[in-house]
Amino acid sequence: MSKVYQIIENFFKKDHPEEIRKSFARWFFSFSSEEKDEALCRIWDDIQIKGDRSVEQSFDEVERRLGFPQRRRIHFSFRKWGQVAAVILIPLLSVWFSWQYVQNHTVEEVAWVECFVPAGEIRTVILPDHSEVMVNSGSSLFYPAEFKGKNRNIYLSGEAKFSVSPDKKKPFIVKTQDMSVEALGTVFNISSYPDDKKTAASLVEGKIKVDINSGQESFILNPEEQIVYDRETGRSEHKHVRLDYVLAWEKGQMVFQSVSLYTVIKEIERNHGVTVYLNSKGLKDERLTVKFLHDETLEEVFYTLQQIIAGFKYKIEGDKVYIY
Repeated sequence: MSKVYQIIENFFKKDHPEEIRKSFARWFFSFSSEEKDEALCRIWDDIQIKGDRSVEQSFDEVERRLGFPQRRRIHFSFRKWGQVAAVILIPLLSVWFSWQYVQNHTVEEVAWVECFVPAGEIRTVILPDHSEVMVNSGSSLFYPAEFKGKNRNIYLSGEAKFSVSPDKKKPFIVKTQDMSVEALGTVFNISSYPDDKKTAASLVEGKIKVDINSGQESFILNPEEQIVYDRETGRSEHKHVRLDYVLAWEKGQMVFQSVSLYTVIKEIERNHGVTVYLNSKGLKDERLTVKFLHDETLEEVFYTLQQIIAGFKYKIEGDKVYIY
């Protein structure tokens, strides 16, 4: 039996504490590893599993051990399940493998802190090394209560501006779903919301190194430069950027330059704590350049959109907005 199989078997011999499962799941899903994925694909080929009811039962057990929320039951063909089982289970096998690696190579357990910023709010977080992070609405920041080891690793889902305390011996690395951003002493902004189509890293001061998780691309940024990763095409763009546009959110403003209506809507949802329903297909291709000030109400925002978009109609009902 191979070492990988032994690791997986060892994982299922006992239940693990919920906090360990949650902390690892956050860490694991913030990065990708080609070497790890190739190894897990080989494991899957060796399993030769059939698409029957036992597959779903095994998947339920995996979810339970990893602390995933209970799924709503959906009835479907087990033939179809057999086709998608590899897509779902291979990442979960990766969770098992990586968790065991972390457990076997970690001498001292480190407590992790989660900072979630609700819609319509902005918060400032001081990290253990005295670095300052301004976190935008609808964002989550995960960081250790104490930086140990060779690197200062933190994890971001959403948007934040980082003012990093210099420490040449311990690089500061921010990990997101699509990229890792490394800085020794600098100020930069990262926007990586899960429901956005793009992830962007922008440099304000100093220098940063940006590694794209999906390939071999790596960039060194100078001030007023930005890397934008497109999740749909898998392509990266290195360009100059206006920092006053990038950092407008610090002042509670929303600034858009030739972006889709979808992008504007997602930002409005995060800033005003509402859900917007776009029921007009004819508006989906609209490109907008517009600026909203921090003290503009939700009604004022949508009235402005109505003035600049032909055929734009809306209705606000509590925390829901309907565009038709």
